[in-house]
Amino acid sequence: MDKEIKLFSSENRGLLLNKIKSQSFDITIIGGGITGAGICLDAVSRGLKVCLIEMNDFASGTSSKSTKLIHGGLRYLEQFNFSLVRETGRERAVLYSIAPHVVKPEKMLIPISKGGKLSSFLTSLALYVYDFLANVKKKDKKRSLSKESIYNIEPLLINENIQGGVIYSEYRTDDSRLTIEILKKSYRIGAYPINYVKYISSQNYQNNLSQLKCRDQISGKEFQINSKVIVNAAGAWVDNVVIGKKNKLLLSKGVHIVIPKNKLPLKQSVYFDAVDDRMIFAIPRRETVYIGTTDTLYERSLDNIRVKKEEVVYLLNSVNKFFEPEIKIDDIISSWVGLRPLIKENKKNITEVSRKDEIFISQDGIISIAGGKLTGYRKMAERVLKQVSKKINIPFSTSQTHKIKISTSSFEICFKKVSNNFNEKTSKKLFNRYGEGILKIHKIYIDLLKKHKVKLLVFSELIYCIENEMCHNLTDFFTQRNSMAYFEIQKIQKEVELFKNLYIELKGKSRKVFLKEEKELEEYLKKISTFI
Repeated sequence: MDKEIKLFSSENRGLLLNKIKSQSFDITIIGGGITGAGICLDAVSRGLKVCLIEMNDFASGTSSKSTKLIHGGLRYLEQFNFSLVRETGRERAVLYSIAPHVVKPEKMLIPISKGGKLSSFLTSLALYVYDFLANVKKKDKKRSLSKESIYNIEPLLINENIQGGVIYSEYRTDDSRLTIEILKKSYRIGAYPINYVKYISSQNYQNNLSQLKCRDQISGKEFQINSKVIVNAAGAWVDNVVIGKKNKLLLSKGVHIVIPKNKLPLKQSVYFDAVDDRMIFAIPRRETVYIGTTDTLYERSLDNIRVKKEEVVYLLNSVNKFFEPEIKIDDIISSWVGLRPLIKENKKNITEVSRKDEIFISQDGIISIAGGKLTGYRKMAERVLKQVSKKINIPFSTSQTHKIKISTSSFEICFKKVSNNFNEKTSKKLFNRYGEGILKIHKIYIDLLKKHKVKLLVFSELIYCIENEMCHNLTDFFTQRNSMAYFEIQKIQKEVELFKNLYIELKGKSRKVFLKEEKELEEYLKKISTFI
């Protein structure tokens, strides 16, 4: 019955809250990023009763602000962490298998420079080991390039110190879409994920239950959730959940900038030396190229993180050292900034701290997990569930999430059903974002066309996200749901103007509420397109 009512619709939020308040859970997860989403799916697939709460929108923290790559762990070879390379390398293939609509193969070019971070011999050796440990298929194994051939492959390279290079295989993804798709799958199996619910505190009871005191961020009302186990997967906010305990985290600030592709028309993704001893990426996406990331210690407020001009200059100087034409600060159309929650290591510089994950249990029994990378979310979830099984005394088995398909239809099947109204380019964009959700978007589009005589594709996406993805406002939609805020920011104002009257009418919005949403969106867009 719950599934028929569509509790993952923002319009049925009150019903979902009532369901959460009226029962006890085996596990309640704090944090709706990729780590929390992975734990949610793993737990519910084992038959546990699961609730997940997120104080803002799903994936609105680091899980929408990564480099959007499914890394194979190449950098771990520098630390001789071979087991981690094997694990993360093989996880790429698993994620491509279960979510091919949001996980795509990506060739990565590495120019080798005289005096650069990587030498030709060590890079080739590392990638040979990497291909072996990660079980990379023959067609995707690394390929060495001469000095002459690398300039043919990427004519925009200008650095005179380049001695050659290599091409190897990675995978790219839409991080927020992957997170939301996993949560949707969790909900369909039986979990209760909800956004805009903030954890305040918890209290243990003698009957093996904990009571979480929470606040509904939309209504402002407080309520309780009963649960046997509490898992803290709050990312950069992990230390805030276990208040009063010794901080476990170092926060690393990662900035990315976005420029139009016609300003830097790269033929493929490139991983190259920055102006210091680090390396950064330049990755084409749609009609843009995004560049990142920085890696600096962050010790300020988590509530209003901004991109600094000096961070932008660092990225631009690094790009301009390797490519032409010169990119200027005025060329930047958008940006994003995220915080990596790293586990403290004695006296290590922030750039040297391992990206490994770690589980720790507080005195009041909260199981916290921090560190790690997007690629390893499934394995992190499995390690958390091992601790959960000990706490509630149930048998622990191998995770089955490697078999759970996030989207079950192919592009070819979906395209046949929508091709009368959506061309192939539009269909691919929608399918790569929503999987088989494109079929519901198509139905909404047709209904709008019949009833209102308008062709509003972006508005059809918005309606779909409101009704199926717990999207509550315009900012939720343009950031975590379809990412136009980052890659098509210049089109947003026109789109909102096109659909605003229908939005107000069909979704029962008052003009006052709409104007509030519109203002919040404008403020967010200004924030990510200007620097302090």
